[in-house]
Amino acid sequence: MADQEEFSKGYIKGYKEGIQKAWEELVRLTSKGYTPKELQIMVKSSQSILMQSVDVKIAEIEKALGKKLFAEEKGAATKGHSALAPMSPGMSICFKEDRPQRGPEIVRELLARGSKLLSISRMHPDQLRTRFGFEGRMIWLTKSETPSGSPEDKAEFISPTNLPLLADAIQQFLSEQSNGVIFLEGLEYLTTQNDFKGVLRFVQLMNEQVLLRKGILIMSTSPSAMETKDFALIEREMTQVA
Repeated sequence: MADQEEFSKGYIKGYKEGIQKAWEELVRLTSKGYTPKELQIMVKSSQSILMQSVDVKIAEIEKALGKKLFAEEKGAATKGHSALAPMSPGMSICFKEDRPQRGPEIVRELLARGSKLLSISRMHPDQLRTRFGFEGRMIWLTKSETPSGSPEDKAEFISPTNLPLLADAIQQFLSEQSNGVIFLEGLEYLTTQNDFKGVLRFVQLMNEQVLLRKGILIMSTSPSAMETKDFALIEREMTQVA
């Protein structure tokens, strides 16, 4: 009985905190002066980030318990998807997923084979390490100019509006790595912060560098958070969409 009571209290506490955080994020977005369409896209993008936070918490609990809690559900989520073509230098693959899962799985496989990683994500590097076990260079997409943390563990960050700097970071990384892997999470976020033509050109530049430098590009993107016609143009630029 005592265990059930503690479980119930913990469940209610977590449920309350989750709802409160979601409402706080909604209030924050509605105060930014977005158009209704922009607000819809931002809310969908924020929803994905909130769920990623849940996944990070699950990973922390599973690590503490020493076992998987949702292995069966996660495995079932990947069923029914078409098989990927064999990984080869110069490829660019876009995974259509509201929450990054299949993309990071492929990245881990490539890292296990000796590839080097450059991650560009809305998720903080600490979250990427905890949830996916990533190691490598990680760029955090944020407008914050003063990330928290001690000087030695501050994250490398670039504003989502600074596409030229992101492109330069990718070019430099691939020029220094003979087996570089680019992982991009947050493309839909970039489309809310920039003109779409600029984002499309950024994707084209990434693909050109990946092809020239024999790297591999892995993207995890939520199509539901983008205009259908815009995502169709992104698809045309990729070697494969899964």
